[in-house]
Amino acid sequence: MEFARVVTRVVLTREEGRNGSLREYLPTGAVVTEIPATRTEYREPGEFDQSLRTLDLSGEVTWIVVTSARAAPYARRALEILGSDVRVASVGEATTRELEGLGVEVALSGDAGAAALATHLGGTVLTIGARESHGELEELLGARDVVVRALACYETTSRELSAGERQTLRDADVVFVGAPSAWRVVGTFVNERALLVVPGDTTAHEVGGGRPIMVGWDETLADRLAAWVQSRESARERG
Repeated sequence: MEFARVVTRVVLTREEGRNGSLREYLPTGAVVTEIPATRTEYREPGEFDQSLRTLDLSGEVTWIVVTSARAAPYARRALEILGSDVRVASVGEATTRELEGLGVEVALSGDAGAAALATHLGGTVLTIGARESHGELEELLGARDVVVRALACYETTSRELSAGERQTLRDADVVFVGAPSAWRVVGTFVNERALLVVPGDTTAHEVGGGRPIMVGWDETLADRLAAWVQSRESARERG
């Protein structure tokens, strides 16, 4: 069943300019609205470099873990400072694609979230990402006595949603939520029957609450969403 046969209202909550790839994954006929939940403030590159040079690393860095696609350019800067022998791990497919697009070789990719990387890392680990780190990876590595240092390169701040945006979320059938920070902004307004589409387990865990969730967005998403719509409509007809 294509979306064209059933009016399906989809809301994309990633920041402005970051929803193009998600639109490509949607079946034909979806009624799509963009409601950015957050905005990003990036750290000045020179300041980032200086912070890295003065960071107490307690030994030579063996791994850089890049926790977000937004951090990819800073990972390349970190490699220039720390040396090419440092291996790079990424969290999520989008982060891997961004790093490889910048010419950074990714030795390890945790598509299921940061926690999936923990058992493969050792030595001294430097994480590069948001100021508001979830702490998942750090906690798991600390339990194995792995030294972890975190360096922020951006900060995500919440947007104040308009009355119209809040109502659009209430009416939505499908809502894409790219990160826990986005869910904290939109979660109050999303109706409990809406399908939440998230990139990985970290955001899925944050959403929780027994809501319908679809994990992962890739080229299979259009078929999965179409199947979900068909299942929903079949249930309505039976009811």
